[in-house]
Amino acid sequence: MSRTAFDAQVHGFAFVNWWVLDEVERQRLYDTFAAYLTKGAILGAAAFGPIGALLIPRAILALRNRMERDLAQGYGLCGGMCFTTLDFYKAGLPLPRGQDVNDQPAPGTPLRSYIWKRQVESLVSDGARFLAWLIALNYVSPAWPLHGGTAWLLAQSKEEWRKLKASIDAGDPVPIGLVRDTKNVFDNHQVLAIGYDEEDEAHGTLYLYDPNCPDRLSIISIEFGERLLDGRESCDAPAPLRGFFCENYSFSDPTEAIG
Repeated sequence: MSRTAFDAQVHGFAFVNWWVLDEVERQRLYDTFAAYLTKGAILGAAAFGPIGALLIPRAILALRNRMERDLAQGYGLCGGMCFTTLDFYKAGLPLPRGQDVNDQPAPGTPLRSYIWKRQVESLVSDGARFLAWLIALNYVSPAWPLHGGTAWLLAQSKEEWRKLKASIDAGDPVPIGLVRDTKNVFDNHQVLAIGYDEEDEAHGTLYLYDPNCPDRLSIISIEFGERLLDGRESCDAPAPLRGFFCENYSFSDPTEAIG
């Protein structure tokens, strides 16, 4: 097993990833995803060529309609929580992690504002990729000549697995995006990979800080099959995992979050 020094019970938040958004925040989240919808579609078209590009308008319309329906008043800030914990870890500062699962910082406090800022930045860096993978999974035929669907996510995830292992071996935790077997973009998730096992070429285990299951080490059991990646999460998930990618994290000085 290869592990970093990140400890979910020390360097991760004690409170759970559940937040009530005000209308301004809710609209900002929707606008952020909507802004990256076309960019995600362009990434998808680039992956599948001219024939794939013909599917993009239908995918954009379908996803936009779902986003309007699926963004609830209560929502997670998983990307912001993962980026924030990693900022504190890299800065060598103690994390103001809270006392228990219901100890989320109140709106307007420095920590709550910082987590929100990092949530938006996580979507700026990777929102388009979430949407591109969702389009590939649900709106691109797995048949020749496109070869989309689960097989495409499988091939991409194998490349991301190599990147992730290299980072963990170097001692660096990695924020990763989880793409699940769903058409709802808000059912996907962001976690922090802090270790891995590789049983053989087809089987591996990821060790995580998962904001949805605070104060414990979470795992994902991964099987790289012939046509799909089958990922089973120890923390409850709305659908099986079908792909994952290493996020484009950049360090931010977290001292403004201390207040």
